[in-house]
Amino acid sequence: YSSVSVPLAIQVGLPQGAFAENVSVAGGFGGGILWSVGGLVGLRADLGVSIYGSDTRRVPLGGGALGLVNVDVTTTNTIFNGGVGAQLGVPGRTISPYLGGEIGFSSFMTSSSVSGANSSDEPFASSTNLSDGTFAKTVLGGLYVPIAGGKAMLDLGVRHTWNGERVRYLTEGDISEDVNGDIVLSPRESRADLLTITLGVTLRLGDQVEGGMKSQ
Repeated sequence: YSSVSVPLAIQVGLPQGAFAENVSVAGGFGGGILWSVGGLVGLRADLGVSIYGSDTRRVPLGGGALGLVNVDVTTTNTIFNGGVGAQLGVPGRTISPYLGGEIGFSSFMTSSSVSGANSSDEPFASSTNLSDGTFAKTVLGGLYVPIAGGKAMLDLGVRHTWNGERVRYLTEGDISEDVNGDIVLSPRESRADLLTITLGVTLRLGDQVEGGMKSQ
């Protein structure tokens, strides 16, 4: 038989190496699917998003009469990541460790949005300032602790992700204006490895037995 589980987690990323010189921490969430193919072996696929910086400035909407209207310009630094791989150790009815690895991608993106000129305070304009993608390799491990009668697992994990040799990204202070008021981008370029601590819940959807679902 095979079983399917859905891992969901909040995650705190601790930059490593050169990345730690420019970024202090990244926080976000992730989710995926884990397919137990037999015994202790599982195949998994994950997607996640983390924010490693955000800044909001109050500025005039424009020149002339538009200068009478102030708006909020919010700049957000984000990492999107995804991967597929395998792991040894799957959710069960007892406390169990797991260890695995994935290959995939990481996308570093900085975007800005404008809001505050209407009653709903919703952004009415946005743009991407810089985006760079890289191949990513991840090793992961953790511990499953059964809850809710074994229908779900508390998932305590850690993972290390190697994000390419050279990644271009922006941090706080890397977007400025010159004497003419034009925007100047000063991206950093380095490795961008992360040690990520995860805390979440893995939902067990059931076992697949001879073409039918067997509830757990």
